[in-house]
Amino acid sequence: MSRSGLRYLAGALALVVAAIHLYWGFPRLITQLQIAAVPDPRPFVFVVSSVAIILGIAQVLDGREPAPIYLAGIALMIAYIGGYVAWHTVLGHGGFWPWGPDPITHDAGPAEVVISHLLADPLALVSKVLELSLAIVLTVLYRGEKTATDDAVQAAVGSQ
Repeated sequence: MSRSGLRYLAGALALVVAAIHLYWGFPRLITQLQIAAVPDPRPFVFVVSSVAIILGIAQVLDGREPAPIYLAGIALMIAYIGGYVAWHTVLGHGGFWPWGPDPITHDAGPAEVVISHLLADPLALVSKVLELSLAIVLTVLYRGEKTATDDAVQAAVGSQ
């Protein structure tokens, strides 16, 4: 696949990831605002991070240096995946908040808990697959950016 094809793939994956997080987070955020209670931070985080994804895409389309945007995207995808694992294993489904529900504990190991949650929630499964895919594509693009920049420097130095 060409470099521009990878960029289009990254953009499409990023839009779908943002859409999924907006789809899940926005209605819950509105409900939380209506009842003036925030028992779960995820709706706010998902809406803000979705907007950040869209702004990142706009930055790349605007011709900004893409390497830092790729790094930010990789970090966000790792945070999404790591946050999902943590939420369902060590954070007790939000039970860590003083005002939150009682922590939910599981008798199974972390891998089994995460797999069972993903299999029970098709949207979460699709989301995690897309996030992992996007992290991989962004990593390839980032590594290519570093090489392209290094090659440009070498060409400029070599031509003197």
